[in-house]
Amino acid sequence: MTCAGGGDSSIVNDSAGNLYFADLQGLTNVSDAVSVDGGNTFVSTCNSANDAGVDRPWLAVYGNPLTGGREYMTVDQIGQCDPDNCGLGQVGANMLELTQASGAQALTQTFSPLPAQQIEPDGIVGGAVVDQRNGDLYIVHTAMTDASGNLTGGGDANGNTNAIVVDRFPGGYAQSVATPVPPGSISLCTPYNAGGPCRSETVVHSPLNANGNSTVNNGQDFAPLAIDSSGNLYVVWAQSPVDASSGNINGPTTIYLATSTDGGATWSKPIDVGSRVSGLKTNVFPWVAAGSAGRVDIVWYGTPTLGSCPNEPCGAGFIQGSWNVYMAQTLNAVTNGKPNPSPSFATTKVSEYPAHYGTICEFGIACTTGGDRGLLDFIQVQVDPSGAANVVWADGANDDFNGGETSAVVDFAQQIGGPSLYGGSVSGSALSGSAPGSPAAYYAANGTETAASPGSNLRIVTSSVAKQGQYYNVTMQVGSLASLAPDPTLGGDDIIWLTRWELPNSHPTTASQGHFFYAAMESNAGGPPTFYDGDSVCGVASTHCKFLTYPPAHTVTGSYTASGTITIKVPIADVGGSGSLYSVTGLTATQTQPSTTGTSIFNVIDSTPPYNVLVR
Repeated sequence: MTCAGGGDSSIVNDSAGNLYFADLQGLTNVSDAVSVDGGNTFVSTCNSANDAGVDRPWLAVYGNPLTGGREYMTVDQIGQCDPDNCGLGQVGANMLELTQASGAQALTQTFSPLPAQQIEPDGIVGGAVVDQRNGDLYIVHTAMTDASGNLTGGGDANGNTNAIVVDRFPGGYAQSVATPVPPGSISLCTPYNAGGPCRSETVVHSPLNANGNSTVNNGQDFAPLAIDSSGNLYVVWAQSPVDASSGNINGPTTIYLATSTDGGATWSKPIDVGSRVSGLKTNVFPWVAAGSAGRVDIVWYGTPTLGSCPNEPCGAGFIQGSWNVYMAQTLNAVTNGKPNPSPSFATTKVSEYPAHYGTICEFGIACTTGGDRGLLDFIQVQVDPSGAANVVWADGANDDFNGGETSAVVDFAQQIGGPSLYGGSVSGSALSGSAPGSPAAYYAANGTETAASPGSNLRIVTSSVAKQGQYYNVTMQVGSLASLAPDPTLGGDDIIWLTRWELPNSHPTTASQGHFFYAAMESNAGGPPTFYDGDSVCGVASTHCKFLTYPPAHTVTGSYTASGTITIKVPIADVGGSGSLYSVTGLTATQTQPSTTGTSIFNVIDSTPPYNVLVR
């Protein structure tokens, strides 16, 4: 990858396992890339939108775009709605756009048309899916409609939307030259444009007040979309009531689900999912995944706290609270080929401890002082081949703030019990006390992977932590420590054997969200090792922390044997006092400079799966 980074990344696989990646270049353009070798190398272009002022790219694929399928990218053009088709005089509103690539275009990531095809004004695009049975493409976005549900623009005078809209392209989209939205028409799609290549369908719309503004704020960033193996569609969104005069949120925010079994032509009444978890008052950033017909997983962040809007700045929601990740699963969203008006849900708390304490800002780059955007609108659920839910989210349970923003890390959890979204049950187990090393250990860089040799000082056999009196005994067994010398092909002459864990704050306050503690043995150029522990530190920061580092904070007692056993005695007082340790992970890594510099970025060579150490 040679394009400038920016964020709002999208990543998908096709039916042949090829990998597609899109990244936003600071609202100025979108880069896209494809890898045919598992992500080792990419072919990329830095000009997939060819238009300054674009936001939030989403990718979707049909079949294998390299051999007869198609790759789609949809983004928002920021404030580029022209006077002829913005509706309600909303000149400057966002405009939904679409572009595509297939065959040689997909292989070289050469998208067309450029600039992309404008579809209709929107609030924010929430994603795209393709029906793999027939190639039908669906794009979802928030919008403003009139009292009858007809599209009128991207939002009201307060910046709120009242509707969710899905645009369907039967058989897909393959234009190489953009077609102008007809003057006087608000959309490229029917029913607003007779004979258009797409169909615009309103999923849900809420009433307007006497001033023509929305009585709700919905979408709150995104309204994600999923499709099951039978072609049934599912949209989820967060929705709040708003004050009629200010447009500020003035009540609980919940998560809704709507279902379509006829290609988006009609939709079920919204089903309140967030209230299935008792006591939650504010629920944001939902995501949805689907499996077999009617089987759906929904995840989101939720808190029992209700924000003090409109006394605190809220708009799209600044809410104080202790936030966890929740999941609701239904196996009967569709019955007898129709949306089920009363599906049953099983709910669970996915996160073992609060992922965040304090405010969550949903204004994107418009977030200002007092609104923590450290979670980066980041949460997602996908279904693996067994039908198990795989959930990722932003975990801010550490004290490495910068610029008033949480320095979140990415957490991953996999469902290990309960119903599969493809039928039957999933199975697995959570590790406790110890974990083995990975099946592979390697240094990855410059498009190649260099394996650590079997039995080497970088191959982990096991990692474990146990409490003994006022100490934690941290133990790691590697292949051999007959020599501490680094392998010159593995990325650096400084080696670190590190065990890290999270210790969440049992009584969260704005002063402390939790900690990333660790213990390590380190050797530079094969020299005598040092042993230390510490609390993570923000390594490089600009507007927010870019990554965490693990410098030596306290020298501790440790030892190692030539056969490969490392033992570190960590005073509990050094690492926050006694308490259960979560997501304990042992890893080996190389660095180009010692950890004492405080800015080292290490190359992970081997690591264990996470395990917990429960302290009673």
